[in-house]
This record gives sequence, C-alpha cells and structure tokens, in this order.
Amino acid sequence: MRILKTLPIAAVLLGGCIDLDVSNPNEPDRDRVLNRPEDIETLIAGTYRQYFDQVQENYPNLPLAAMADNATGGFFDFSLHDLSTEPRAAWNNSSLNTRDGVNEDPWYTMYAIISSVNDGLRALDGGAVIPGQNANARAYAFGRFVQGIAHGYLALHFDQALIIDVDTDLEQLDPTGFRPYTEVRDAALEMLDDAADIAGSSTFSIPGTVDWINGVPLTNAELVRVIRSYQARIIAYSGRTWEERNSADWNRVIQLVDAGIQSDLAPEGLLDVWESNMRRLWARVRTLPGDHARMDYFAVGPADVSGQFQTWFATPSDNRMPFQLTSPDRRIQGAGGVNSNGTYVGYSANTIWPAARGTYRFSWYYYLRSGQGESWYLGRQPTMTVAEMDLLGAEALIRTNRAADAVPLINRTRVANGQLAPVTVDGPPDDAQCVPRKTTGGCGSLWDALRYEKTLELAGIEGAISWWDARGWGTLQEGTLVHFPVPGREIDNLGIANYTFGGGGEGSAPAPQYHRCPVALARC
Repeated sequence: MRILKTLPIAAVLLGGCIDLDVSNPNEPDRDRVLNRPEDIETLIAGTYRQYFDQVQENYPNLPLAAMADNATGGFFDFSLHDLSTEPRAAWNNSSLNTRDGVNEDPWYTMYAIISSVNDGLRALDGGAVIPGQNANARAYAFGRFVQGIAHGYLALHFDQALIIDVDTDLEQLDPTGFRPYTEVRDAALEMLDDAADIAGSSTFSIPGTVDWINGVPLTNAELVRVIRSYQARIIAYSGRTWEERNSADWNRVIQLVDAGIQSDLAPEGLLDVWESNMRRLWARVRTLPGDHARMDYFAVGPADVSGQFQTWFATPSDNRMPFQLTSPDRRIQGAGGVNSNGTYVGYSANTIWPAARGTYRFSWYYYLRSGQGESWYLGRQPTMTVAEMDLLGAEALIRTNRAADAVPLINRTRVANGQLAPVTVDGPPDDAQCVPRKTTGGCGSLWDALRYEKTLELAGIEGAISWWDARGWGTLQEGTLVHFPVPGREIDNLGIANYTFGGGGEGSAPAPQYHRCPVALARC
C-alpha cells in the first residue's frame, strides 16, 4: 500500500523519503539517509528514475494518447475508454473512481520526487559534503534539474499545483495554496535555469549507472543540454489553447533546441527498474497483435492516398468502421503492398472491442515500433529524442516566419524514415502520392506535414506529448479536457470543493480546426 495514495500533500512532503513506499521494510529511514553524504547523493540520483518510471507508465500515457486520437482502445483499463468516448465526457474526479490514476499517479509521484530532492538539497545546504571532485555541485545540479522537470510536469498536466522549492517552509505550508499552471511553469523554468547555471560553472561527470540514468553517462555540459531540451518542452507544450500556444516565446524555444540534446535521451532498459510499460501494453501481442490498444485512424489516416480516410472522417462516429489504407509511407505500410507491415505500424484486419463501445474505436493498425517481446525493458528506452527537438524547432521556425529553415528539419524523418518525397515551403508534392492529405482530401500544407511527422515520430515515446501538442494545435476533439484537476483524493483530504474539466464544460477543447496554420502558408 502506498502512503502517498492516502495522505494529503502536506503529510507527504513533511514525511520526506520515508513515506515513499511503506511496503519495503528495507527502505532507509529519512534521518539516517540525510546524515550520510553518500546516501544523500544516492537519494538525489535516484529521483530521475522515479520521473522516468512515471512518464513511461500506462497511467497516464495510454489514455492521454487516446485523448489526442493518437491511440485508440475499448478496454476500461487505465481510463483509456473513459477519456476517449465520443462525444467526450467530463473527467470523473471522484476519489471513488477506480481508474483515477490518470491524475492521481502523476500528482503524488511528482511530489514524492520533489520531496526527496528537497531533502537532499537541504542536507547539502546544511553543510553535508559528498566525497569526490565537485560531487556536491553534481548532486545539486542534478537535484535542481529533477526538481524543475517535476514541477514542469505538474504545470503541463494540471490546472494548478503547489510550488515546493528547497527553501519552502513545510511547517508553514498551506496545502490548499495552489498556484495556476502558468506560475508553476515559470517556477519550473527558473529551477532549470539554476540547474544549468550550476552545471555550467563546474566540471563533473554523471556515471551511466542504474542509480543515475542507466546507460547514459553525462558530462556537466551534456547535462546542460538535457536541461535546455526539457525547458523547450515546457515552454512549447504548456499552452492549453491555440492562442496560448501561439503566444509562447518561440524565439526562446529555437535557442533552447539549438542548445539542447544532440543524441536521444534513452536509458538502457532494466526489468522493474528502467522500463516502459506504456510501450509494452500498446505493442502487446497475445492471440492478436496490438491486443490492448491500437493506432487511431486520426494518426495514420492522413497517410492514406486512396480516399478512404476522408470517407471514414465524414462518417458519423457511431457508424465508422475500420478500413485498409493505401500509403507510400514506409513507417505505416511496407513495400510489399497494403497487407504488409510498416516499420512503425503493423496491419491486422480484426477487431478487438465490442461494437457497443463504439465502432469508431476500431482500427486495423497496431503499434509495433517498439515494446514487443522484451524490447520494453531490454535495450534503449527513449524518453526524449532528437526528432522531437528537430520538429519542435521546425514548429518554432514556422511560427517565427522562417518556414524555409524548417523544411530540412521536417525532411529528416520524413525522407529517412518514411521514404517520402521531401517537402518544400509549399508542402508535400501535390500528386497522387501526397502524404499527408487533409481531411477534405486535398494535399497537405507544410504545417500539416509538420504535425503529421510529430504524430508518427513521437508515438510511443511519451504518451502525454500527443495530448500536449493536440490541445495547442487546436486538434483535440471538442469537449476533451485540456488539463486535469487536482485529484479527488487530495481534494477530499483537504476538505475543499471538488471540480473537474471536459465534456463541454470548463476546461474543454473547442471544436477542432484541423488545418488552420499559425502563419500564411500555401494550402492553409
């Protein structure tokens, strides 16, 4: 049993690391850990693993991908069914909701991470000295980094949250003193700036061991690059609407992407420690391939050149049925023809879920890029990729009227991975093999091509990204919630009024405009 599931945030934070998992009798007590410098370093080092585990879990990633029409499914597990119902329903924020892990797990996990980091940093502030050259600077920079991305995740996921910095007086903490997500975002960015300043002014190496980031050794300069990429994410993804995303500091995003990662951030897998349960379940094969969730036609349909996607799109949701694509994109369809698997997506003409749960959920296309067999815990487990940064940079360039500079960034994955004809500032070649196509059937714009690349290339990396993108691009289905409320269990513990979002009420996405462009482009 997790104490974090039953205690309010104030109790979690005051308890520190002792409350992380009471089922483990070998868990070191808080005072003993904080009195040994080596254990302080271990405490701080292990916090990124906790973060990775959360952002690669089924909760909340599969339902978030389904909310963005990146994944589809009809099973009730993990709230995938509940959050992808058409028309969209309001989120059930009751503490009695047995599938409340979509907002409860990130909330309590991120605050447990923040609590552990703050305990370690306070010990360092109190005079603890970790053996080794610049070891204190390394621990402090890494701790501020994880503290920043944990607050950043809270800002991206929730409408409001607590800001708990290292100097926050927990005895005086008002557990109901939530700040709007914009303030939490700004605090996260400041923490990350501090982490980058510390790392940039010292010299150290982070070992690629299981207790840091398994298989990913980092110099202090490389840690700064990771920090900058996370900042680019937080700035770009925080907008809840088309207007908010449009108003982000895209020039700053360009700077951060340029200063960011130069290789994928992909820890080496290790069962029960460094693994991606999201990929495992999305790619699961038992009697049928993709037997739990599949790729949504909204994700793969723009690659179809037969016109069937447009017919499917124009059909009322309750009457939609699966169909076979014809596509030149080799990520979706192999060179062997319409029945052959692509490199990212496989084909299996069968249905899994009862028709009563909505035939619009049916898909003959399943995720196979990674996660099958033992690949979800063996080998590299990407959580942030160069492709993501390239495409974020491309979006920023388009939004700042530098579309020509965005073209080569979009073509990197489009040509190499999709084996598609390159785009120009006018978009894909307007011919019979045009990919992507609009929902109306016309050849897509450069903006459509960017969104299409991001949808395919980021599927299976972190499920939340597709939701963060879709709300800011204005492509969420009407009524989809744009952020989650503070979990019902937390609200009950605090004795304050419950609330929720989605279903057409407050915090709901407006009707989508699939092909609106942020600047003047051909075919928009």
